Amino acid sequence: MNMTIADTYEIAMGRWSRRLSRSFLDFVAAPSCGALVDVGCGTGSLTLAAATRYPNADIVGIDLMPDYLTDALRSSAPNVRFETGDASALPFADDSFDTSFSQLLLNDLDGPAGAVGEMVRVTRSNGRIAATVWDRVGGLTFIRLFLDVAALVAGTEGEELRARVFDVPYQNEDDLFDLWSDAGLEDVATTTLAVRMDFIDFDDYWQSLMGAHSLIRNFFANQPAEIAHEIQQATMRAYLGGKPDGRRSLVASALAVRGIVAA
Repeated sequence: MNMTIADTYEIAMGRWSRRLSRSFLDFVAAPSCGALVDVGCGTGSLTLAAATRYPNADIVGIDLMPDYLTDALRSSAPNVRFETGDASALPFADDSFDTSFSQLLLNDLDGPAGAVGEMVRVTRSNGRIAATVWDRVGGLTFIRLFLDVAALVAGTEGEELRARVFDVPYQNEDDLFDLWSDAGLEDVATTTLAVRMDFIDFDDYWQSLMGAHSLIRNFFANQPAEIAHEIQQATMRAYLGGKPDGRRSLVASALAVRGIVAA
């Protein structure tokens, strides 16, 4: 069976983004009714979590990649609709929503400030704007484990991979605070959220890793067979930690920010 983009994402990160959604919504503390938009909704983890938490709200999920928006997702909740669109040019009128939020998007955009500006534009006065991104440098243990091995085994090429994966605009709470403040938002607050990533065994870990980031997947696929084998074996030893193969639980952290649209 050929895997779709949505399938790959679900194996790699979907199960963890669903866990993150619950903690993120606690932090956002959006009103229980009104109109909400999930910008860069992907496979709908945050959108559907909001639909369950706020059954009386009207919720829109929007993503640039239509492959994420499957027929099953589109029909998954009565108070949700999904649209295809660009976070930097949202297809909504000014003041359309009471709350705008985004999960795991900003660090993958070329112009994050533009997307934040669009979220502000489509949100009413006194509405909430919030976002969360993985703490990629210090908080994604399962990726860091592999990248450190790659840097040791593959030398300069591995070190360059590690730098590229970690080279993101927002690496701490202060960076997100400044982004929100520069957008004119008030009562800005930040926090760090933590979830546990539970893997059944090393194979489960490896499948998730290879789907987590295209740079990682392409790097490993392009290694000579002997180097690829050495990297995988060294990563497995790090995962096992001297114990038999089996379940492991690794903590992942995410940075979150929220603010209020000025009256």
